[in-house]
Amino acid sequence: MENNPLHVAYFSMEMAFDDRFKNYAGGLGVLAADTAYSLADLGINAACVTLWYHQNDEKEKTLDPSLYMKKREETIEVQIEGRKVKVVIWQMDIVGKGGFVVPVFFLSAYTPENTKWDRDLTKYLYASDRYTRLGQEAVLGIGGYRALKKMGYSTIDYYHMNEGHTALIGLERLRANGNVEEVVRNKSTFTTHTPVPAGHDYFDYPLAQETLGDILPPNIKDIATHDKLGMTQLAMNLSVRTNSVAKRHREVTQEMFPGREIENVTNGMYHPRWVGNPMKELFDTHLENWEQDPSVFEHSFNIPNEDIFHTHMAQKKELIDWINGQPQCFSMEDLTNDDYFNEDTLTIGFARRFVPYKRPSLIFKNLDKLREVGYKKLQIVFAGRCHPDDMFCNKLRDSIAHFGRELRGQIRVAVIPEYNLDVAKRLVTGCDVWLNNPIPPREASGTSGMKAALNGGLNLSVLDGWWIEGFEQRPMSGWGFGGSTHENDFGVRDEYDANELLDNLAGVIHTYYENKDEWIERMKHAIALTSYFNTHRMVQEYNKMIWK
Repeated sequence: MENNPLHVAYFSMEMAFDDRFKNYAGGLGVLAADTAYSLADLGINAACVTLWYHQNDEKEKTLDPSLYMKKREETIEVQIEGRKVKVVIWQMDIVGKGGFVVPVFFLSAYTPENTKWDRDLTKYLYASDRYTRLGQEAVLGIGGYRALKKMGYSTIDYYHMNEGHTALIGLERLRANGNVEEVVRNKSTFTTHTPVPAGHDYFDYPLAQETLGDILPPNIKDIATHDKLGMTQLAMNLSVRTNSVAKRHREVTQEMFPGREIENVTNGMYHPRWVGNPMKELFDTHLENWEQDPSVFEHSFNIPNEDIFHTHMAQKKELIDWINGQPQCFSMEDLTNDDYFNEDTLTIGFARRFVPYKRPSLIFKNLDKLREVGYKKLQIVFAGRCHPDDMFCNKLRDSIAHFGRELRGQIRVAVIPEYNLDVAKRLVTGCDVWLNNPIPPREASGTSGMKAALNGGLNLSVLDGWWIEGFEQRPMSGWGFGGSTHENDFGVRDEYDANELLDNLAGVIHTYYENKDEWIERMKHAIALTSYFNTHRMVQEYNKMIWK
């Protein structure tokens, strides 16, 4: 068998490369894909492993991977409930700026040799029923290890588990290495992203035993958790190093898992992917080699003020024209010219999952004060994806549309019904200000604010996740709030944070309309943040600290 040595095999349940691929839910997938791009640009000998979710059982309706990648000849099998489930492998190559290739392997149980029951293991990302969820994690972890070996990757320095969904690779490697934990641990590393207990996977042991069979070692309760199969604890116990994704997240993780040694590598974003075309041309002119060496963003202050301002306004115009061309974004049926967004008005963007801790409607908590602060000077665009069955999410989105009607003629509000990679890029490239107000410390890191900063957008954000570090590095790059100590009384906390948000918003509006020079200076500070908050720096830190 051919020996293809790898430095890193990077496993992730989701990777967001393309809106046509339905294999991502949010920031975790975006970060994983951005990581792959940086791995390729930096020439790091790596391969990525994820799943392909076919969406529909009917062949003519299924999401066809052959349109985007090539099918490998190799196949592997994974035992689920004692049955042999066949897994096929699809390969998509990420080609770096220098021509270096990082392959991404998508595993799928959708093949005629399997029964419908088994084909559906990889039908949807994050299946809701526990059996299917555990089964697809088995396909990813157990199947991913076997697939790499079958394809000739016999020497791998590190198996990197991106979140606990990938932890079963550790059990398969235990089986392959005679249950010698030290051998497995010394070549495994793990990133945890979730500061919320509900975000960590647990499976009842009877279900795990029935589904996974003898892949579970006799001492499984010692290396997972005693009451249930805890995937985060399993990954931690079988890894030589575990890392968080922001400095504050490291503290939270250590509180959640006492006694663990947690290292930190703060997240970044892949800057060539998230820059708008006009801004790209500006950087090409003034920041030599910026795509390969993001440290040059430190020199963004050398770009002429008018060039930065006009470039941002060109991107803003693209966004405004697009929003105005989407009548479904407005909650009024009888739209007038005054309802449409205006290029000269301060534009705030809020785009992320509509979940309670993100608090998307916080800015509307005190409508009288919002009117006083932003009357005729403000427009806000929201975007968030809701599953049709997610009553809370849909109710929250409807309430924001209701606020838009209530503020009609005073403050413009648009709600984009779909949130995907295309919408995300439009917003981060075109908004003047990026709003983020989660309940701290529940934001592990966040990267959307980094993407907005790259394009000259200023952050107006709760001091949580990456923004604690960003605001500390460059206070001129935006505004930070959310210092309330009422952590356990969410109603009181919301009231305090909403008032602080609106107080800061008054300063934002004043600077935008009354002090153009200061605004542009702040834009330069925001762009300069990219010198640190990028996946090139992040991957280099992984290579030095985690995969060492």
